[in-house]
Amino acid sequence: MADYLWLFVVAGGAILLGLAIAFGTARQRRLHPAEKRMQDEKVDRLYGKK
Repeated sequence: MADYLWLFVVAGGAILLGLAIAFGTARQRRLHPAEKRMQDEKVDRLYGKK
């Protein structure tokens, strides 16, 4: 009986972690082209590429 409990705990933890990662990636917003340009300019300025 205790073996099944550990099976559910371990499997449930893996499933919850997978769901949390899927939820986080699904809610991630893409940058608009203007935002992407501004981000690229700031990164270039930070690393001295321009």
